[in-house]
Amino acid sequence: HSSMRSRASLALAALSLLCSAMCTNAFIMPGIVAPARSFLQALHTLPADSKMAYMAGLAHRQAMLPPLMALPPLMAADVAAVPQTSGKSVLIFSWFYAAPKELELVRRIYKKKGFTNVVIQESIVKEIATPRGWYRTYDRFVSGDAVSKELQATLGQNFDVVHCMSGGFLNLALVLSSKIPAKFKVLVLDSTPIMPQPKAFVRFARAYMSDHGLDLITKLLPERFHTWIYTSRWGVGGAYVRAKHKVASALGFKGTRKLGTIPAQEMEEWTRWSTHVAMLDRYDNMTQVTIETVLDSEASGVKECIFLYNPKDPYINPRDVEMVIASCPERGVKAVIRHVEAKHIETLFRKPNILFNAIDESLERVSQAL
Repeated sequence: HSSMRSRASLALAALSLLCSAMCTNAFIMPGIVAPARSFLQALHTLPADSKMAYMAGLAHRQAMLPPLMALPPLMAADVAAVPQTSGKSVLIFSWFYAAPKELELVRRIYKKKGFTNVVIQESIVKEIATPRGWYRTYDRFVSGDAVSKELQATLGQNFDVVHCMSGGFLNLALVLSSKIPAKFKVLVLDSTPIMPQPKAFVRFARAYMSDHGLDLITKLLPERFHTWIYTSRWGVGGAYVRAKHKVASALGFKGTRKLGTIPAQEMEEWTRWSTHVAMLDRYDNMTQVTIETVLDSEASGVKECIFLYNPKDPYINPRDVEMVIASCPERGVKAVIRHVEAKHIETLFRKPNILFNAIDESLERVSQAL
């Protein structure tokens, strides 16, 4: 009996440790503990023939995977996409924690709607959601190595549409700020923007945890303290990046950064600016620069921006959306607003015609204006 009690105690201790670890990871990266429930709900609403075809393809792909979960490459782009001579083209910046099977469904939806060139750029949380990630991503884009050249060739095309889903907004901002020459006519901001601010990511994290049965964490952890933790981590991360970059540059570990015609000095200026913002908690300035970058019609050619969102979406701040909408006229971009009732990023799966009708109308107006 004592032996059984001992084993039971060990089992309970292990379970407690596991739950503690899961809660810690959920606090920092909430998507680690649960699948995208909204996607699964949307899948159930598909017609029977589409669902069967999708599940058959999924079963085949899962059979090819190793037994353990395989993580996607950092900032992975869909390099298999090849520009087409006919049909429409789209560059999609995915939401955080998007699984390959989910992105495959997104591709199929766009293909069904007549898009022949569909390029998908994954939004990896640790590359998009922290100052250290911004630095690594920007550095990779402008490094001039094989990876950045491949990304430049894949992303630096002329697209009809760029579709940012949730955290994909910051992904696009990093691509454009690093001078990758992506051109597009219509921008879709779907359940976004999520601004480069700790409070925006705290809002996102708390909504995610509440959506996936982790309400206890949000109840025990006050939002103000949660925001302070994020701000402190980002500040420390900015200081670390600044120090590391200075040491690596002084010792000659970093060569000249080259990508197209971007000057090497620009990398230095961007690093100093972004780390300075993080260290001094001046994210309002970074937010304005991000908006200006995304809506820079002279650089990208964007003519119209479709805001597709639910005003009651807990993941985003409606005032952030309104801020970007108000900035559109100043940048020569027409704002098209589509309020929806669907949950975060679910419109594409549940009511795709709302999105594609808006896209078709925008493309028609742009073509008539040319």
